[in-house]
Amino acid sequence: MAVKDELMRIYAKHLAIGENWTEQELAESEFSCKVFEGFKKSAWFMYQVAKGRVSAAPWPISINGVALDSTDYQLGFQFDGVNYSSIAKAVDHYSQMLGLDKDFLQQLVSIVGRHRFAYAVRVSRLNIVASKAVKRQVLQDIANESTDDIS
Repeated sequence: MAVKDELMRIYAKHLAIGENWTEQELAESEFSCKVFEGFKKSAWFMYQVAKGRVSAAPWPISINGVALDSTDYQLGFQFDGVNYSSIAKAVDHYSQMLGLDKDFLQQLVSIVGRHRFAYAVRVSRLNIVASKAVKRQVLQDIANESTDDIS
């Protein structure tokens, strides 16, 4: 997990390519200067390499030839094709990459659950410049909706 967390930190900019662009958008972009033309040609490849490295499956661990059973220890979280070591790391990553209010995103995920992470990110993006009072109201409204859905 520590290795995966460090890879997420190292490749944060490369992973952001896949969040901000699609392969088709890059191919159809009209970048003409040398710097942007190079980005156009290699960006999607860099994103795929970074995504593959961050999402690589761990190898089995053994001590003195005895394999350790790590199947019970699953803190990981997968979203948008990327494996994160935890939901907290996914929140950190998206907060940094998209400039979101980390505390607000964490609270949203706490309310809606990890299975609705995409929804939490969307709401957080919609309220990126909202005041603290507005964010508190949004959290309250979503919490009320969640309790209404349960009953």
